[in-house]
Amino acid sequence: MNEVYYQVVLLGALNQATVQELKTEISFQLVELGLSPHAIRFLSVATLFARKRELPTMGIFFGSQGLAFPSQARFLLEDSNLVVPVVSDVIEVASHIPIELQHINALAIDDVGVPRLATLVFEAFRLLRRERRVFISYRRKESQFLANKLYDELDARGYDVFIDVRSVPPGVDFQAELWHRMGDADVILLIDTPGFRASRWTQEELAQANLTSIEILHLLWPGQSEDDSSAMSTFFPLSTEDFRQGSARLGGGIKRASLRRICDTVEQLRARAIAVRYRYLVDTVCDAARDLGARPQVQKERWALLENSNGERLALVPAIGRPTSDRIDEIFQAINTFSGTPLSIWIVYDGRGMSSVWKRHLDWLNGHLPTRTVPVVDACHELRSFVL
Repeated sequence: MNEVYYQVVLLGALNQATVQELKTEISFQLVELGLSPHAIRFLSVATLFARKRELPTMGIFFGSQGLAFPSQARFLLEDSNLVVPVVSDVIEVASHIPIELQHINALAIDDVGVPRLATLVFEAFRLLRRERRVFISYRRKESQFLANKLYDELDARGYDVFIDVRSVPPGVDFQAELWHRMGDADVILLIDTPGFRASRWTQEELAQANLTSIEILHLLWPGQSEDDSSAMSTFFPLSTEDFRQGSARLGGGIKRASLRRICDTVEQLRARAIAVRYRYLVDTVCDAARDLGARPQVQKERWALLENSNGERLALVPAIGRPTSDRIDEIFQAINTFSGTPLSIWIVYDGRGMSSVWKRHLDWLNGHLPTRTVPVVDACHELRSFVL
């Protein structure tokens, strides 16, 4: 399957040897993840007409003396997409990088090499295992065999998979852990067997998922029909032909080709979820800052830098999923090394569907850590006092 899930726009002075090395390295890493080597499409100014607006997109600008930023690619900046400036040496930034990108921390490729640039691409699209999360919801006595098969296939593709019997440690509050892990997922995979909808827990999971921008892949068992409560799902009807010997009896085996198709669809929905959640967290706040006359700059580490007229600087860091103390500390340590004036740091998160217990926990963290966790809606309002 040669489905494209992600897009990289190559800009500036394109050295063919460097570009080919980058594409080769990325293809190799994609195959390691169990994805097609063509899952990331490379575009240039000349091929921008082929881009798909709904897919996650980033840009790479290879600097050279006096190059301007192409007007055709300004959508990348206007939509708060990441654009990584690349130079041979950091001393070249002032003369080789357009003014629009000079506030973004540049990558010195002679120092770190093309593999580091490839890693940045994977980081930008959250293609590291710890950031590729899928939640499997099912009824144990009806579809444990299929849930186990999906777990194994998705795990082999580099996903952090949540499935209750393997993912919840003994002694942990089971339902609280379910809600927490669901909020962290990019895709929820529902296995809708005949008794699935009768379960109170599975119905609550579906309602919880519908409160957020988490994508839902709804596997319909043979004979199961779509229902109104699942209207926000992407439906994947299973037929008896998807099972060995054409039998969909409970406990039977699913065909390998069908298993691959399901997991390919998970990746497609995950890419869509990343694009939607990134726009909601990053572009929403950056647009609010632009409306106030500020010029936010998305850094290569995926956070946005904002500076006011007093020279004070603010880092706006998107937290897709639930911000935890260890993640906040990791973010603080990474941004604290950024050169220049000290930064205030806001961890911006999506509070929709978040439990009151978890919100109280974040309020407590705000009083004990050198950062703030701020719901995206509040961040848009509070920017006025920082910018003005």
